[in-house]
Amino acid sequence: MLNQKEKESDIIEKLASNEELVAKLYKAYADAFPNLRGFWDSLATEEIKHALWIRSLGAKTGTSQIFVDEGRFNIIAIQTFMKYMDKELARLNEQKIPLIEALSIAFYIEQSLIENKYFEVFKTDSAELQHTLKRLHDDTLAHRNKTKEELEKYKKSQ
Repeated sequence: MLNQKEKESDIIEKLASNEELVAKLYKAYADAFPNLRGFWDSLATEEIKHALWIRSLGAKTGTSQIFVDEGRFNIIAIQTFMKYMDKELARLNEQKIPLIEALSIAFYIEQSLIENKYFEVFKTDSAELQHTLKRLHDDTLAHRNKTKEELEKYKKSQ
C-alpha cells in the first residue's frame, strides 16, 4: 500500500505522463500532416512544457505550499484517457487518417481536459503556484481554441 507521499507522486507522474503522451500524439500528427507542422509542433512543445510545470508543482507537494487533492483525481479516467491516446497513436501508425479527424481528436482532448477540470487536483494558497496553475489552464484553453479554429478553417476549405 502506498503512503501519502507516494500516492501524490504517482498522481503527479500520471498527470505529467499524460501531457507527454498528448505531445507524442501531436508530434505524430506533425509528421502525418507536414502542411500543418508548425501548428502541431507548437502544441506538442507546450504539452512538454506542461509536463515540466506539473513535475515542478509536484516537487513542492508535502510542503505547506501545495496540496494534491486525491479525491479530485480519478485514476481510472486518466488511464482510460491514456489508452485512448495510445490507440490513436497506433491507429495513426497503421493507417492514414484524415486531417479533419486529427483536428477533431485534438479538439476533443483539449476540451476534455477543460471539462474535467484536469488541473484542479492541485490546491494552493501560494500566488506563484496559483499563477502556474492558471497558466496550465489558460494554455489548455488556448489549445482548445486553436484546434477549434483550425478545424473550422479546414471545414470551410472543403
